[in-house]
Amino acid sequence: MSTSKPIYRMFVSLLAALIVVGWASIRAFAEDFEEPVAPSGVSVPSLSGQSMGFDLETPAEAGAKPISTSYVLPLPQPVPPFPILLNRAVRRYVSDFMNSPYHLQDTFDRSHPYLQDMVRVLRSYGLPDDLVYLAFAESEFSKIGQGPWQFTSDTAKRFGLRIDDYVDERRDPVMSTKAAAEYLATLHDEAGDDWPMTLVAWNNGDRAINRYWSLRGRNMERFGSRLPRRTRGLMGRFMAVAYIAHHADSYGITPIKLDDPPAYQMLPVTGGTPLSRVALNHGTTLEHLRELNPALLRDVVPPDQQSYSVRIPLTSDIHASKEHVVF
Repeated sequence: MSTSKPIYRMFVSLLAALIVVGWASIRAFAEDFEEPVAPSGVSVPSLSGQSMGFDLETPAEAGAKPISTSYVLPLPQPVPPFPILLNRAVRRYVSDFMNSPYHLQDTFDRSHPYLQDMVRVLRSYGLPDDLVYLAFAESEFSKIGQGPWQFTSDTAKRFGLRIDDYVDERRDPVMSTKAAAEYLATLHDEAGDDWPMTLVAWNNGDRAINRYWSLRGRNMERFGSRLPRRTRGLMGRFMAVAYIAHHADSYGITPIKLDDPPAYQMLPVTGGTPLSRVALNHGTTLEHLRELNPALLRDVVPPDQQSYSVRIPLTSDIHASKEHVVF
């Protein structure tokens, strides 16, 4: 008992000292936020307006902006445009095209109904608009045979195009452009964003990137001279058509408008329906439907499908545009 009393007194003394020190600290902390008292005749700046000579600003006044809480899916990252070069080889192709300007004008006219949708597809893959002219260089925009992009059957099926007794979607300008855009975007990635090498691979197959990579260089003419003749021709025609399209007025060609709306709408039609009945029901002709739907190899909607989208001209009497045509 005699030992515990001194310890108890020491504990009480220590606790009292801590309380005194704590109270002094709290008082000093509170005094930091009180208005300072100035000596007589001396003005002290107020914390409500200024501090240490700097204006106090709200976050909005300082340029802060609220953070958006909604997530927006980003658009595909556009790639740099294809470098259209007017070198000696391309000039020769421009001269060849302008030796028969009416032929080139007919090619542009054939493409006009589809260009807006084709360019929209290219943009959806982040590809430059000028690549639409690659179809002109490949086929003069033919809608027969292997179509505007000249796909082999194996490559077409690889990228989802249907080819059978009733349909050859290589011949459809918009469907085949979707396959072409996917293929070109894939090759562009594999070629390290090198556009000329992308076209070399487009014309010679995927493995051509490795085969011709060592021939690359900044001098396009020297690079082109080392490529197969068909590849040089394709690249020359492509850049010549693109150059003429960009300067159509100067060459007496009707200006190319890539953003003109299409002159048709898509209508789901019951499988097995004859195109003649579709034409009759919508105030158009069988020949016009054939022109707008070059993928259909017979004058009938594929019978193995519940419905198939058919292009109907907007100028026709579309009294059943939102209904399936019943066979």
